[in-house]
Amino acid sequence: MPFYRDEEGQDRYARDRNGNEMYPKRKKDIFARDSIGEEYYARDKLGNECYPCLKNKSILIPNRLARYSNGNQRYPTDSRGNEYYLQDQGKPYLLYQEDGQTYLAKNRKCIPMIPWNFLQFMDDKPYVYIQDSAGNCVYVHETDMSQSLKMICSCLCQCVTLCPSLL
Repeated sequence: MPFYRDEEGQDRYARDRNGNEMYPKRKKDIFARDSIGEEYYARDKLGNECYPCLKNKSILIPNRLARYSNGNQRYPTDSRGNEYYLQDQGKPYLLYQEDGQTYLAKNRKCIPMIPWNFLQFMDDKPYVYIQDSAGNCVYVHETDMSQSLKMICSCLCQCVTLCPSLL
């Protein structure tokens, strides 16, 4: 058994020498369970929930996203540390901060990866298909963008329309 139980009956992850909780090396039953049987993510020493990684992709608990210690939802990462967009029944979506604003996935250098190009929004399609810088196929719906992102996208679309040589 890769977990030990505390006095309340909750599974606990082992910790590394830095204080980060570690997932077991086996491929089955990698998530610990709390006292009522719910799976939960391991945490790093700062309290951020972390996804385990298998075959270069994060493994998620069904219907539950990992969160940073500040409460923001966390994008899964590939084995190189690049965040990628999630899909629900084939439709990717942006994650939300505690204040309800969406935010973009970032690559390992902390550069936000915008999952669309500006010309695609000009076709009046509700979803935009694009491949992000990590090679993931992403669909973003206009309603998933915060108001400030919509204004920036609209402004850039207008610039590209007026001056196509910017491309």
